[in-house]
Amino acid sequence: MEEELRCFICKEFYREPVLLPCGHALCRICAVGLQNHVHESDNASATTTDYQEADKASVSSETDSGVVCGSRPNSYAGAPVASAYISAAFSITCPICNKQVYLDDNGAEGLPPFRVMRTIVERFGGISISPPAEEACQMCEGERRAAIVRCEQCSVRYCASCRDAWHPIRGPLAQHELRALGTTCIDHGSTPVLYCNTCLLPICQSCLAERHSPHETQHLSSAARAHKTELSQTLHQLSEEAKAMTEYIQLVKGSGEKINESCEELEAQIDQACSEITRAVERRRDELIRAARNTRSQAVNNMRSLTSQAAQKLREATALLHFSIEALKESDHAAFLQVGRILSARAQETASGLRSSLDTPPAPSALTLDIEPVLRTVNTMNFIECIPPGAPEMAVEACAARGCSCTLAWRAPAAPRAVRGYVLELDDGLGGPFREVYCGRETVCTIDGLHYASLYSARVKAFNGAGEGPYSEVIGLQTSPVAWFTWDARCASAEGGLAIGSEGLVARASGWQPRVALADQPLARGLHYWRLRIDDYDGDADPAFGIARADVARDKMLGSDALGWAMYIDGSRSWFVHGGAHGGRAAGGIASGSTVGVLLDLTRGTLRFTVDDRPQGDIAFTGLRGAFYPAVSLNRGVAVTLQPGLPPPPDLLGDGLVSD
Repeated sequence: MEEELRCFICKEFYREPVLLPCGHALCRICAVGLQNHVHESDNASATTTDYQEADKASVSSETDSGVVCGSRPNSYAGAPVASAYISAAFSITCPICNKQVYLDDNGAEGLPPFRVMRTIVERFGGISISPPAEEACQMCEGERRAAIVRCEQCSVRYCASCRDAWHPIRGPLAQHELRALGTTCIDHGSTPVLYCNTCLLPICQSCLAERHSPHETQHLSSAARAHKTELSQTLHQLSEEAKAMTEYIQLVKGSGEKINESCEELEAQIDQACSEITRAVERRRDELIRAARNTRSQAVNNMRSLTSQAAQKLREATALLHFSIEALKESDHAAFLQVGRILSARAQETASGLRSSLDTPPAPSALTLDIEPVLRTVNTMNFIECIPPGAPEMAVEACAARGCSCTLAWRAPAAPRAVRGYVLELDDGLGGPFREVYCGRETVCTIDGLHYASLYSARVKAFNGAGEGPYSEVIGLQTSPVAWFTWDARCASAEGGLAIGSEGLVARASGWQPRVALADQPLARGLHYWRLRIDDYDGDADPAFGIARADVARDKMLGSDALGWAMYIDGSRSWFVHGGAHGGRAAGGIASGSTVGVLLDLTRGTLRFTVDDRPQGDIAFTGLRGAFYPAVSLNRGVAVTLQPGLPPPPDLLGDGLVSD
């Protein structure tokens, strides 16, 4: 954190820090030394600048700081052409971000004090910073101390000691009003109690009545809490990134040690091999040793560079992290608002870019010498990959199955064996043969389109120039036993009169012609039960409920062709329909508010229906194999709501017609 507490110019702990509109701090003396006079010609040439951008920067910086309320401080001149400001007399270019700031006749002396910085420097830097004259005790002798109260009747500021000594709370002065000092409104001298969300300013009640009455405001403490919460969340993200950066540095250092060990081992192999061959080989041996040492030198230099780069980024992030944590302890809400938004932006920017520019740590060498044909190849002797990689290790804690997809992760084989890529294999979920589903250099793979209620087995192997290594251990992943699906939005048609709404669960038909709606994914395995609640039904429509293949006719009643299996039902009875043939008539119909259930048992290949969770007839269809889409056909204003992924009714389970 010390880097945040030292001035960028003098490199010392801040003494009387001031806040620039860009959000960076300087010692007041250093700021005065950096300011430059703005000549009239410069003021005239500045008319081409973007006033709105300059004004926006000034407003944002000073309101975020929490130091200035009401009007802007005189020191912020903004763009010299603005009629609302005095012509700029001075300018400062921030040495950190190179943004130019225009100041009025007060120059850097008029910049607002950075109170949060001053508090943290005093707390951790061990330095007592003299407050500005307008904040100092008027009764202290010798070194000035910061005033904490002001007597409204005496018009005198007191520090804690002088208040007790010169203005006791008992006696003739007991009726005087001692007002706690902190951030005050420049226009009215009052303590700000509100925060204007439109202007991003702490304001007093007088400011609210004069200029901010139509604006959105909130209590100052609420605004400070909101900013502190935002900063805390961003700091949590920054902390996690800093932790990952620390682990990265350890990884880089560990890689360097392994590279040294590998290179030493390689040199020993070279020496042993070259000691057995002729003088011609000796010349070649020296070349190879130099090459190996150059490799190590380059790798070590690269490792040092990576370590230095990462360490610098970590120091900067850690300094910002600690500084921001201390800023969160600031009890003066307005003072915190001086810097809260700025720190949040800096922390978020630092966290998002902390590791983006870093390279992958160097890998140890996996080279050796082939000395069998040495007499024939002495002049072409070189390094080769001679050892296939070992077996990767499955990262079980990172593997997971969700719905009908799964994510598999694994770790690289132990060094020094080089790896050029991996081959991931998966079975069919029924204990069948493995098949390749991925080949590449990544160590994480997500596979979609799996079957529900299936146990899949997976394994992975690595390969390099010398061949393929052994497989990892086999890992099993169980997909969800219950299918969750919605209506496919592509089935909706304004011309056809079918609408899909309410997150894909509601289907409504408006025309006379039946229209078919299919689910957004097929079912091929397991036991599945879903219901359809009848939201609107007048007794004259022809709804049908069931399953279908993907290419079923969409403009006919479900079951009219050989690609649909359905139950047609009206207000008093129902029929089973497939391929245009009707059968299995059963008494009992539907009305608005009824529910029609569909039970698909793909283990036995059967389809059954329920009305209000009671069986509607016997088993409707048998011998079902393959992939089916839940489906419905509607017309004439019928509306249904889909309820997927439900347990089967006890009546069906009790009949022994459903597999366990």
